[in-house]
Amino acid sequence: MPRKNNRLTLELPLEFIVLCRQDNVAPELVLRGFIADLCEIISWCDNPRSDGYSSNGSDERRMAREYYERVGYPWLFKPN
Repeated sequence: MPRKNNRLTLELPLEFIVLCRQDNVAPELVLRGFIADLCEIISWCDNPRSDGYSSNGSDERRMAREYYERVGYPWLFKPN
């Protein structure tokens, strides 16, 4: 179901914040990268997306999809 507002507010666990700080990476960069990999969002250098979403590469896209499917998200919440 499409949402009118695609903005989501999410409290991040301290462990994730600490991990990102240790690696000197912004949490939103990690989350945007994973979402882009999972959804196969490719932003070309000559035509970048204004929302900042861009896949990290073909292997990352494959691994994100494998993770998503291994957890069972495609099947867990389907109506009977």
